[in-house]
Amino acid sequence: MRPMTLGLISCAALLAACAPEPSTTATDSANGTRTQPNFLLIVADDMGYTDIGAFGGEIDTPNLDGLAERGIKLTNFHVASTCAPTRSMLLSGTDNHTAGLGAMFGGNMLTGVEGQVGYEHYLHERVATLPELLTDAGYHTYMAGKWHLGSEPDQLPRSRGFENAFSLLSGGGTHFVASANQYAENGQRLEADLTDFYSTRTYTDKLIEYIDRNHGDGQPFFAYAAYTSPHWPLHAPEDFIDRYAGRYDDGYDVLRRQRVERARALGVVPDIDVNASFQRVGAAWDELDEAARSVSARKMEIYAAMVENLDFHVGRLLAYLEEIGELEHTVIVFMSDNGAESDDLELNPTFVRRIVTQNFDNSFENLGRPKSYVSYGPGWAQAGTAPFNRFKGFINEGGTRVPAFILHGSGTNPTGVDDQYLRVMDIAPTLLELAGAKLPAGTYRGRDVVAMEGRSFAGLLHGDHEPVYTPDEPIGSELHGHRALRRGQYKLVWEQPPGNTWWGYPIPESWYRWQLYDLDTDPGEANDLSADNPELVAELTALWEDYATAHDVVRDVRLKNFERWHPASADN
Repeated sequence: MRPMTLGLISCAALLAACAPEPSTTATDSANGTRTQPNFLLIVADDMGYTDIGAFGGEIDTPNLDGLAERGIKLTNFHVASTCAPTRSMLLSGTDNHTAGLGAMFGGNMLTGVEGQVGYEHYLHERVATLPELLTDAGYHTYMAGKWHLGSEPDQLPRSRGFENAFSLLSGGGTHFVASANQYAENGQRLEADLTDFYSTRTYTDKLIEYIDRNHGDGQPFFAYAAYTSPHWPLHAPEDFIDRYAGRYDDGYDVLRRQRVERARALGVVPDIDVNASFQRVGAAWDELDEAARSVSARKMEIYAAMVENLDFHVGRLLAYLEEIGELEHTVIVFMSDNGAESDDLELNPTFVRRIVTQNFDNSFENLGRPKSYVSYGPGWAQAGTAPFNRFKGFINEGGTRVPAFILHGSGTNPTGVDDQYLRVMDIAPTLLELAGAKLPAGTYRGRDVVAMEGRSFAGLLHGDHEPVYTPDEPIGSELHGHRALRRGQYKLVWEQPPGNTWWGYPIPESWYRWQLYDLDTDPGEANDLSADNPELVAELTALWEDYATAHDVVRDVRLKNFERWHPASADN
């Protein structure tokens, strides 16, 4: 299928001037027609680019596939390389540093960030949040799932615009227990652990409960389904856990090639030679012994079960909206929060200690069940991000380009593939434009706030064709010392240790220096052009420095303990 490129019209920079006045009702009183859509924002946690069928995957995901086919697949959609910074941009429409998540970790793990502006490690008061602004526009606002944007009372979802919220405050946890010290509902920590619990099921139950509570009152809703699946630890309900038995016995190298072939046929990845662009991290499948292959394949089976279970509960949520007559009035956005997670918890020193001290049972028979604690490692992660380079924690395409799509439940939008560059901070202004909401100017709710940097792509739902970003615009980013600048077809990249604190593999020669790639011809970032283009590198580096200065980026961020695990890096 040949990709259909749809242009988008944007008025984000002028949104305050061009948007209609905020409404207090979802209907036009003169004729009773709906004037404001509901919004359902679905975020998967650490899902790979090709995990769902609509993007080339073999996992059974009929509900997400159906939505994607009825919508517009955003095949060049970018996020931060780890979860909390992405979520800060999603809810603020600003750069992660502006939003307070310049890093996901504090000074106990990183050099130079403690006490710095932009590194407050919570969704800062200087940004007006999407749920706050939608509340002002007459919306009910609900969330269930991962928050990870602050755990103090005034930093919880209830204090940042959500009317009802059941939230995981930390970055992750067991999928079978909601621990009282990790979860809150409507601003109050849970009084006791919730054990009748599986994350995806419970989050879906909560959203249905919240929507149902106010259904029929004439107000639209914004529902943020912030799922924590398929983030490790790999846990699947008993009725899903064996559905993929034997499916992955051929290994991750075969899976990577199969997925790219299907994704290419669907038009959601560039037509490149995946073998020529592939830069392996970790062992090849045929280098593993039989026991290691058996355990590794089992981990991928459980991961696939988690993804299918996520799809199942998305289907429950859609069926509920259809039953109450709201699906046809709902704009739906789906995305992953970063690339696939490559970490192997049983090799990472931090998690090895946790596995031992908390007596987790990682025997083969118990993998995926409540007392296990595993992830699936770099081989499967690279199958999930191919044909792009790297994975979560890296600013390369594999860490930051994620599956995403948008549609209107009424079926009125065009369908197809849109391959222009978009980023997660564009979602907030897009939904605000569709809601007819105004952006605050200077002061909001008694505090000074910054302007949104994201740009609306709301016109995509109406077939508009003006690009959101022009080829001559420089777009900078940074996280945990990883740096990038895009301008048109070129991408400047600086790599160093990943943001998930562990790297147990040889250090590439490309680390700790600028690399240059032409994404039009080399989306797999395999052919570094920096040596042949010093003037272009210097020009783009200066533009990145401009971005960093404007966003209070700490220049030399490093992981404090990296040299302890990899002494060879101390000289870099």
